[in-house]
Amino acid sequence: MCATETLALISGLRESNELFDLFYANKFDEVKKRLDMKSKEDLTMLHARGFLSFLYALLASEPMDIARAIEDIEQTLKCCVKKRNQKSLFQNLSSFWWKADVDMFTNNEVFAELIYAECQIMMGLLTFFSDQSLMSLVRAALRVNSSNHSFKICETILNERNSWKSSEIKMQFESGVLNGIGTFNLVVSMLPTKILKLLTFVGFSGDKDLGLAMIKRCTDLKDGVRSRVAALTIQGFRLCEIESEYIDSLVNEYRAKFPSGVFVLFFSAKRHLIKGEINEAKEEFLKCIALQDSWKQVHNICNWDLVWCFALQCDWQNASSRALKLREECDYSRATNEYQFAVFKMMQMEEENRNDLQSVIDMSMRFVIKLKKRLAGKTVPHEKFICTRAAQYVQNGREPIIALMELFYIWNIFSMTSNKESIIKPWLDKVDKKISELKERERRQFDDIAVLLLAKGVLHRNKDDNEVAVKCFQTIIDSEKKIESETYVAPHAALELGITYLKWRKFDQSKAWLEKAKCGYEKFLNESIVNLRVTAALRRLKQLKDEESEKVMHE
Repeated sequence: MCATETLALISGLRESNELFDLFYANKFDEVKKRLDMKSKEDLTMLHARGFLSFLYALLASEPMDIARAIEDIEQTLKCCVKKRNQKSLFQNLSSFWWKADVDMFTNNEVFAELIYAECQIMMGLLTFFSDQSLMSLVRAALRVNSSNHSFKICETILNERNSWKSSEIKMQFESGVLNGIGTFNLVVSMLPTKILKLLTFVGFSGDKDLGLAMIKRCTDLKDGVRSRVAALTIQGFRLCEIESEYIDSLVNEYRAKFPSGVFVLFFSAKRHLIKGEINEAKEEFLKCIALQDSWKQVHNICNWDLVWCFALQCDWQNASSRALKLREECDYSRATNEYQFAVFKMMQMEEENRNDLQSVIDMSMRFVIKLKKRLAGKTVPHEKFICTRAAQYVQNGREPIIALMELFYIWNIFSMTSNKESIIKPWLDKVDKKISELKERERRQFDDIAVLLLAKGVLHRNKDDNEVAVKCFQTIIDSEKKIESETYVAPHAALELGITYLKWRKFDQSKAWLEKAKCGYEKFLNESIVNLRVTAALRRLKQLKDEESEKVMHE
């Protein structure tokens, strides 16, 4: 590779860093303008444009934006094909018996291979999001398989290549390999066990710890283009599952560099929310919305969290207005936002004696069912649950606090309370009061009590009252035969028993209840939620047991 090409590659990578810094500083229009001026043969710039289109489409989930992103990434892939290492027929056949000499690859060729791998996984995701049909799933799987193969080639190049001639180019390539393989492992590891076993059979594997470690290493390469992407990835991955100190340091680092960056502020606000610092979270979400209008999707994700900030503080007017705004501006699940609006109005009517809201609630609940979406001929799982709740209200009515606790539980809103007594106690008081009222009724139905016990157990676990939490969940299990319609509550209670024993470090009991939640029930609402949470809990259980075993070995 000649010196001119090396300098051109370094220049392109440095400019990519500049563009990502502008992106983090909310200068989205300037980034787009600069990228549009670049040559169609400039692979680095094409890839930057394709990635930003991909991110925009992922947040928007709009067909037009997805189509535009696919078009941009296809342009990048065409350029990749021209620049990737072109093997002869003999070389392709001989690679079955021995490895290619990676030092024969030029710097442009190795980066073309890396970008090809990144584009294929983006195309796989967009293909699936654009159409959830069986054929789209197959096409997406083929894309992901191609990406996996290319990342393995890139890893071999990183480990065995000696002819870099530039430490900066090697660092940039390493940054990409770490981010790509790390993200791949992270995404695959989060899939349910059944799917994971199938993927393992066809050659995929997903190691969450390896994935996190690789992405962290990528963020440590501060001058690497992909370090900015890795920072978004690791903050977007269930922040509560990653060491608090590490995430805090990452958030603080980016806050110092981009104090008004909307993505930086968003993750900072999420961090406050996980710690139960609701006022601080609200302030940053609102600031995030006020700072820019180019990416309306950022407004939507901020409004989603603001809904729950206001709801946790019993500010029903603001909670319902944010839910309504989401229904009007976010196409993702209008039925969900409409139902949440109705539930908040139910709470407002009850707590503020606003009988004038009854007609609003009735109309809204009927509207929920009309907003139901179908993908590939099937109802989206969470919308199926929401619509059954709305239909139940239309037919028989519902207690406001029960409908609300159900929402809090399904969306895991209780995780935002942290262990803050000031947040938890008022909700426990409301739940206990309603349980007492229900028990005093002549014609009481255990279904409603069971929903409240599920919420009560989670709240007690959050404040480390594990014995009380276990008692709540066990009561549901012991009274399962009394449950008439809310059959989803028992498997969720088994799940929560498993999680509670896990937190208590009683691993045998934890595993038994998690396995029961996974295999002991079938065909109930929100089954997918149980499967995902069981998978995550079993993975955490294995991790903790391995840590204990290692500790014993070193003593």
